[in-house]
Amino acid sequence: MLTLYMRLVGARIRAQMQYRASFIFELFGFALVTGVEFGVLLILFNRFDAVGGWSLYEVAILYGLSSISLSLVEMIGRGFDAPFERMMQQGAFDGILLRPWGTFFQILASEFQVRRLGRTIQGFGALMFGIAGLTISWTSAKIVLLVLAALSGSLIYLGLFVIGATICFWTIKTPEVLNAFIFGGQQLTSYPLSIYSEAIRVIFLSIVPLGMAIYPATLYLLDRSDPHGLPVGLAWAAFPAALLFLALSLAFWRYGVSKYQSVGS
Repeated sequence: MLTLYMRLVGARIRAQMQYRASFIFELFGFALVTGVEFGVLLILFNRFDAVGGWSLYEVAILYGLSSISLSLVEMIGRGFDAPFERMMQQGAFDGILLRPWGTFFQILASEFQVRRLGRTIQGFGALMFGIAGLTISWTSAKIVLLVLAALSGSLIYLGLFVIGATICFWTIKTPEVLNAFIFGGQQLTSYPLSIYSEAIRVIFLSIVPLGMAIYPATLYLLDRSDPHGLPVGLAWAAFPAALLFLALSLAFWRYGVSKYQSVGS
């Protein structure tokens, strides 16, 4: 199945790169547009020396990890967003059901948007900016957690996209409230979780655990402690929590598929 996925993705990449100049402009244009977000952060720190006791470089690490996590899913998982809405509205999901491969695999492989790599580049640049401005005592555990933080965030974002697509089985359109967790979540986790209210912290640590994916790992990386007593060791629970969240999202997806009514029925 992995071989088939790589072939399908390869075909989509080749199609998107047919016009090289257009592709390059689109890639860097997307990096520039998303870079405005980091520009806002720079403006904020030009006015204030710290946010919740965190310096610009420390927040840049949070921002970079969150941005990388979202960008990876925007590349591979956009099939569960607007393209799936159109599929439901046009009754094209019937064709998916007729093919021998699983529905999740087919939707996942239906879109691969290379231009989203622009956000990845921008997020990686912000992450390197933060790391370069700090003196970090690197260990193998910190390197592993840095990678796991981005991967955990990606799995949770993918789960959110899948939940939004599943809701389309009943509503034909992804509810806007999902964007509050996807794009709003990316903005929220770009800053230390300690500055938010207890309700927000509970939601993004336990219900939609994006905060667990990014914040504790950054605390561990910087040898910081959370003012609300959040255990730094929670960083190691982020990846299992992300896997659980994605598994629940997939279970919801399978339930939605089982309730789908063909346009011909």
